[in-house]
Amino acid sequence: MLAPTLIVGLGGTGSRIVANVQKKATEVQRKNIGFVVLDTDANELRVLQEKGFTGTFIQTSSKLTVGEYLNIDRDARDNWFPVNEILNRKTVSEGAGQIRAISRLAMNTTIRSGALDGLHKAIDNLYRLTGDDMKQALRVIIVSTLAGGTGSGILLPLAMYIRNYLVSRYQQNASIMRGFFLLPEIFFDVITTRSEQNNLMCNAYATLRELDAFLMKGDGTLPAQYRPVLQMPN
Repeated sequence: MLAPTLIVGLGGTGSRIVANVQKKATEVQRKNIGFVVLDTDANELRVLQEKGFTGTFIQTSSKLTVGEYLNIDRDARDNWFPVNEILNRKTVSEGAGQIRAISRLAMNTTIRSGALDGLHKAIDNLYRLTGDDMKQALRVIIVSTLAGGTGSGILLPLAMYIRNYLVSRYQQNASIMRGFFLLPEIFFDVITTRSEQNNLMCNAYATLRELDAFLMKGDGTLPAQYRPVLQMPN
C-alpha cells in the first residue's frame, strides 16, 4: 500500500511538476496522495487551474506592493529585507521576479494571516484516510527549483512550518520529509544572457548555503561564527 504522501510544489516550475505528477497518478494512488501548490504569481496558479489541476492552490501573495508588506511586517523592514525603492513599488501578486526576499516577505504575511488552511486540510485528509494512528509515516515531498524567487525563498520556512504542524497537531515525529530541487542549468536553453544566468546561479547558491547551515545547526556542526550570539543578562 502506498504510504500517505503530501507533495508540495513551490513556484511556477515546482507547481507544474506537481500538476504533472497528479495527471500521471492512478485513481488508487491519488487516494493516498495530497497535492498542494504554492506560488506568489496569481497568473501561474490560474493557468494550472485551467489545465485541470484539482489539488490545493495557495496564493502566497496579494495585490499589496512590497512597500505595503513592509509596513505590515516591521521586523522584515527593520532587520533583513533589502532596502530598495524600486522593489517597494512592485506588486507581489505578479510574482517574486527571482528575488527570494520578496517570496519570504509574502510568506511571512501569509502565515500570520492564517491563509494556509488549504495546506492544513490536505494534511488532515491524509490522516482521515488512515486514522490518527498511522501505520506508515507520512511522506512529505517538496518540489521546487533553486533558481527563482518563490520556491528558493520559502522552501526552508515552509518545511519547518509543515514539521511544526505535524508535531503540534498529531504529535507526529516520524514523518519523512524530502526535497527535490532543480538547479539553474535547466533554464539555460531559454535564459541565454549571461547576466540573467548569473542571477539564477546566485539564487541557487544562496539557497544551498542556507540549507547547509540549517543541516549543520541540526547536527551541531555549524561553525561558531554563524551561531546566534547570546546576550549576557544585565
